[in-house]
Amino acid sequence: MPRPTKALECPSPPSCAPGAVLVETPRLVLRRFKPDDAPALARAANHRAVWDGVRDSFPHPYTLADAQAFVAVCVKGEKEKEEEEEEKEGGREPAGEQLVGCLGADPGQDVLYRTWELGYWLTPDAWGRGYATEAVGALLRWLLRTWPGVHRVQAMTLAANPRSAKVLLRCGFVLEGVQREAAEKGGVLQDLQVYAVLRHNVHLTEGNTRLTDSSCPKPSLD
Repeated sequence: MPRPTKALECPSPPSCAPGAVLVETPRLVLRRFKPDDAPALARAANHRAVWDGVRDSFPHPYTLADAQAFVAVCVKGEKEKEEEEEEKEGGREPAGEQLVGCLGADPGQDVLYRTWELGYWLTPDAWGRGYATEAVGALLRWLLRTWPGVHRVQAMTLAANPRSAKVLLRCGFVLEGVQREAAEKGGVLQDLQVYAVLRHNVHLTEGNTRLTDSSCPKPSLD
């Protein structure tokens, strides 16, 4: 007899409609994907510099067909499961409707169900503007407010991706440990760095994602 899967309650479930806006920041909108996002997603994702910092399940080259397949999965899941906990959002600049990246959080399973894992990437043309810090901080606050049972949010970065590590540190994450030579990327073994933040270490007010005992620098992605 299968054992029941643990899941967190969500007092006010967010909209799962394609294109639904989940979070707005001063410069960005985090919303669900919709079918006509595929061309913009392919343009944003088809860069070797993006692929270098993510897992190999992320295609390179990133074709229009890849984008269409990914968006179709997202939209199908949104339509079929209104209560689905996995979140996948695209980030865009409000004025130009330009898709600049993707971020999401996956719930843990079994005894890890109160730990969610965060992932994100940003198109290279948008680097150096603080967008990643702004988006990650906003998603973190939204996630903790929307699912009160989430206790821990973690993220993993390759050692060769210091930009991503800086984003996490600015958003209040702490380096918990290093999995030595745990990942092979492009034929090279790399350390995998584990970052995490606990609920009680995060201020949930808008624009103020930081550790409770120290200030987080203003958004700036070097």
